[in-house]
Amino acid sequence: MVQERQPQGGEKKVCWFLKLWPIAVISIIVLSVCFIVSCVVTYHFASDKSNKRLSELHTYHSNLTCFSEGTRVTVWGCCPSTWKSFGSSCYFISTEFHVWSTCEQKCVEMGAHLVVINTEAEQNFIVQQLNESFSYFLGLSDPQGNNNWQWIDHTPFEKNVRFWHQNEPNFSAEQCASIVFWKSGGWGWNDVFCDTKRNSICEMKKIYL
Repeated sequence: MVQERQPQGGEKKVCWFLKLWPIAVISIIVLSVCFIVSCVVTYHFASDKSNKRLSELHTYHSNLTCFSEGTRVTVWGCCPSTWKSFGSSCYFISTEFHVWSTCEQKCVEMGAHLVVINTEAEQNFIVQQLNESFSYFLGLSDPQGNNNWQWIDHTPFEKNVRFWHQNEPNFSAEQCASIVFWKSGGWGWNDVFCDTKRNSICEMKKIYL
């Protein structure tokens, strides 16, 4: 009588490997398909969002100027042609004098808001565009007059940079902020009355193509 040969341990491992291999291949294919679909959906979403933003901007501005940005991949950052470009934002220096609320409304009508300053580099860039003879409203206010300053875009003020002139802010009734040049301290922020008429600075995010 011929005895049946018992399968060796190595043969069992090969058997299990052969059974798992098709499952692994199918899993890889499914994951690859999901990844591709995710990329396509993300691309179309981003593209649609950019196109929508461009369409909105064209309702306010007839011409846009685009700059090549990025090193490895060419990305175009676009601003209205009369605006200044810095970082991821576009800036408009208004030469009209209005109260703070009107200045903000004028910015909104152009698809923007009063400027929010986040870094020293941004402040340095902005002041290069300004006239030392005037002061300019910022998107910063203290609505209750209790030293609880707030940025117009809800950027947390306590975590942001601050460039107040020395001993400013100093009067609770002055509930809006401006940027102004003083010979004693250069450019800095000052609390002012919201119903005084001043120039202003608008800011909007760039459109990336």
